[in-house]
Amino acid sequence: MFKFIFILGTIVAFSPICAHTKTLELKKSTRSIFIEELPNWKLGKDLFGMPYVYFSPNVNGQRSNISFTDTGAEVELDIKSLASSQNSYQKNKKAWAESIDASVVSFLPYEVKVNNHGHKVHQIGVKYAHEGKTYEEHSYYIECRGKILYSKSLRLTQNEKHADDFQGLINGLDCGGI
Repeated sequence: MFKFIFILGTIVAFSPICAHTKTLELKKSTRSIFIEELPNWKLGKDLFGMPYVYFSPNVNGQRSNISFTDTGAEVELDIKSLASSQNSYQKNKKAWAESIDASVVSFLPYEVKVNNHGHKVHQIGVKYAHEGKTYEEHSYYIECRGKILYSKSLRLTQNEKHADDFQGLINGLDCGGI
């Protein structure tokens, strides 16, 4: 009887860990992108010109989102210019913000990190105000097996938990074979 209770207790104790590590496979043509499945998040396909958009639950009247695209581009073609293109990024974002009657609050500097699977992640971002709300947008360029994966996240600045969710998704992102 004790052995049964011990086994049952072990299963119950480790169930949340197992449920938390489920992954989603985002597959287009022959490559896959693997991300962590988050509770109550919904995956949309072929929306807003993006193959995959992952939506948070509604918080503060908004659903944060992050998109995933396998660009198919070779790493050598674009990554070399990212670090030197901050000025161009900022100029384009300012023009975009003006076109929608928004204002840029600040820019998030270009940086490079390595995620949990050893893939280099280049990121840059912007905070902007629009219609009384402040938003934060990040662009991620992930070097994955010689190709570039692109992700873009958008959230209300006050939905800080989603910033952690986005970082967790990017840190855990992996890609399938070529």
